[in-house]
Amino acid sequence: MITAVLASLALAGPAHAAEIGVSAKGHATNPVWSDSGDHLAFEMNDFGGRIDLFVAKMSSGSPMGAPTQIKLPGASSSFGGGGSIVTAPTWHSDGILIFEGSSPGGTSRLFFWQPGGASASELLSSSQISGDLSWPAVSRDGAQVAFISGATGSGDLYIWNRNSNEVSQALTSPFTEAAPRWSADGKLAYTRKNRGTEDVFTFVGGKSIPLVGGNGDQSRPIWAGDTVLYFSSERGDGIWDIVATAGPGQKKTIARDVRLPIRAAPAITPDGQWVAYAFADPEQGDRIGFVKVDGSSPTTVRTGLVASGEPSVMEVGGRWMLAFTALPGEGADWRKLHVIDITGQL
Repeated sequence: MITAVLASLALAGPAHAAEIGVSAKGHATNPVWSDSGDHLAFEMNDFGGRIDLFVAKMSSGSPMGAPTQIKLPGASSSFGGGGSIVTAPTWHSDGILIFEGSSPGGTSRLFFWQPGGASASELLSSSQISGDLSWPAVSRDGAQVAFISGATGSGDLYIWNRNSNEVSQALTSPFTEAAPRWSADGKLAYTRKNRGTEDVFTFVGGKSIPLVGGNGDQSRPIWAGDTVLYFSSERGDGIWDIVATAGPGQKKTIARDVRLPIRAAPAITPDGQWVAYAFADPEQGDRIGFVKVDGSSPTTVRTGLVASGEPSVMEVGGRWMLAFTALPGEGADWRKLHVIDITGQL
């Protein structure tokens, strides 16, 4: 059965990809769908010290007009001066975009923006929490935002309660924490740098619990039900796999030799059953790989483009839409953002 499906997909032509274009020069990266699928945030990185953030309004998976470049408080024009960094978008269930922003040489802070609005606003004041703030993650119920602050050291895990407007330090350690992610039932997974490598921990019931470690980095965890997926370089520097863990010390590699996204965690399909990823092998750059969370049923979706990567999947009007970045052709200067309908291909 699986062999027949794979054969049929291999014979099928590539899906038609709609390009979401912007006038800014740079590589499109890190597409992030809003919960409703009516907006798609993404970064534009010129790899010269500047990253801009855009939001495209979407209808049935297609862009509606030109994307909006996000502006910060006080900006008279688009926030994009030399050295500016506007990045790490994440969506609140109310349709509000939360992200990191810093002006050239400035402190990184958290901001929020309402689609249809003009400038963004600062999420947390310096009197609530000082220092550089990064890695925002919104809980499923929208009541809490986890993030990392350098106010008390190299980077500790904090939580902002939206209802009380209070900020609390979840834990203190001499190490650097990063990449928190909420589960549906309110647990946190995050990583910690320790002796030069990165390991995955969970924060449950006010306690930090080691989940998985090993050689290399175990990076950017994300929940799929009770399973945590993450990128692992345990096989060697620059060699990345996707690994699943269902409990402390448990590991199962479900995809090998994947291309590490610039910032994103492994991409989960709306039903929580599949993981999307890009291939490290340039010869497979015309497709996006998919595998079930349990490691079964690997397959691919052909894009018809070059160097496809950074996948993000959302259900929109009962259809599955795949956002990804790719070069429009060999020798192209910049990676563009594209969206294709993959309904029925998995």
